[in-house]
Amino acid sequence: MALDGSIFGEGIYKPREAARLIGANPQDIIRWTRGSGVNEPIWTAHYQFIEDSSEISFLDLVELRVVRALRSNGISLQAIRYAINFAKEKFSIERPLSALTFKTDGPEILVDALENDGDLVSLSRKRPGQKVFKKIIDQSVSGLEYDGKTPSRWRPETAKHVVIDPSRAFGSPLIDEAGVSTQILYREWDRHRDFKYIGRIYDLDVSLVRDAVQYEQRLTEAESAVVGQSII
Repeated sequence: MALDGSIFGEGIYKPREAARLIGANPQDIIRWTRGSGVNEPIWTAHYQFIEDSSEISFLDLVELRVVRALRSNGISLQAIRYAINFAKEKFSIERPLSALTFKTDGPEILVDALENDGDLVSLSRKRPGQKVFKKIIDQSVSGLEYDGKTPSRWRPETAKHVVIDPSRAFGSPLIDEAGVSTQILYREWDRHRDFKYIGRIYDLDVSLVRDAVQYEQRLTEAESAVVGQSII
């Protein structure tokens, strides 16, 4: 397959990489973005096959993070599909789960979706649906920065100095002010177990090295916790 150059500058993630960043199962990522059996994908992800693996973009990553939060809170795929279609029609937005509008109007969208879903209609009738969904959405879009109405970068809450920016290093997590990969810093630390030494090698303050290492450790812990689990 010919390489689609338009994905460069938009982030490039394999399913396992995306799953690790959002704390999901890689198989769920594949099912949500490519479908499985008779089940269609939730949306058409910007992916292509590079070296026999499926690649997705930063916007896909943002939307997958929202889907994971919704599924983790028991919202059915039927309701999510309905919410996406509802938002597309109401707001004329092609990618509603990654749009700024979803951050503000998401609770209303989801309540409308659930009222037409059937599986979880009781959530909007017996519980304060707007407040419940506002909390879910706030958690799923926290740390996002927008250029206009489109997410441009993600600053994970679990790290003070880390940024995920699709315009830098293909969207890999970096120490923002230095542009150094958190994975590289973690691997160096894992070899030497000396924050000061790694700081000298990369001309970084020890606090930045420590932040990168702790961020990667948290990702690894979360990845281990979801192994074998699925929230299809």
